[in-house]
Amino acid sequence: MRFIPPRLLLIIVYILYLDESGTTPQASNFVLAGLAVFEREIFWLSQELDNLQHQYFPQSTEPILFHAHALHVRDGDPVEPPWDQIDRTKRLEIKNRIFEILRNRRAILFACAIDKKLCEARHEDFYERAFEDLASRFDMFMSRVNRQAVSQGLEEQRGLIVLAESSYQKILVLVSRRLRQQGTRWGTLHNVSDVPLFAPAKDTRLLQYADFCSNAVFGRYQSKLTGDFDMIAAKFDQEGGVLHGLSHLTTDPLCSCIACFSRRGRQPPLSQP
Repeated sequence: MRFIPPRLLLIIVYILYLDESGTTPQASNFVLAGLAVFEREIFWLSQELDNLQHQYFPQSTEPILFHAHALHVRDGDPVEPPWDQIDRTKRLEIKNRIFEILRNRRAILFACAIDKKLCEARHEDFYERAFEDLASRFDMFMSRVNRQAVSQGLEEQRGLIVLAESSYQKILVLVSRRLRQQGTRWGTLHNVSDVPLFAPAKDTRLLQYADFCSNAVFGRYQSKLTGDFDMIAAKFDQEGGVLHGLSHLTTDPLCSCIACFSRRGRQPPLSQP
């Protein structure tokens, strides 16, 4: 965690790691997703991937980048090294073990899936819209964390957002400053550090987990592949049976995914004429 300034570590209790899927023009959906982790859990989650690397690549002395796309490649198709050293059965075995880690460890998932046509119709940038959505949801989560802390006589804490480096980095810094100054469309951010941090995924195991989260959500909404998504669906932030951590922005008013179904369940019934 050397990329986080020491002064921030004094007040940070949860860190939200995010990565994206679906930035290519061919993708009709975009996903920004990841996991919020209690800072003491970071070491243990990182160690889990280190242990996987040691088991499957015992001769490797440098950290291997765990990347969801590389583990999905079919036999006969080009596989990036070092994943070409093991067959597809083992690659899928590793993928499933990573999702099991996410299921069993103390991590809270967040994701925003967007139908790009919706953003085009509203003249919005899909990445900016997803970041605003998740910043608001993470802030709401931190508000609940702080209410519990205050009730126990503890200090309030703030959350920090860390994203994988991308071409959107400069834009997101400006968007983040705007959100801090003007608030989101849902209100002011109270519990999230004003500037997101960026890091290479290869240097941060937690961003590698975020890649698997975004890939699973993207597979669900882009291609209706539910296997990976179903393994982690119960880990999205929720309280009292209400799903907060997953949002789906779509042009389909009848979408029956768990995010849309949960939102419709919270809406008051239409008044009868």
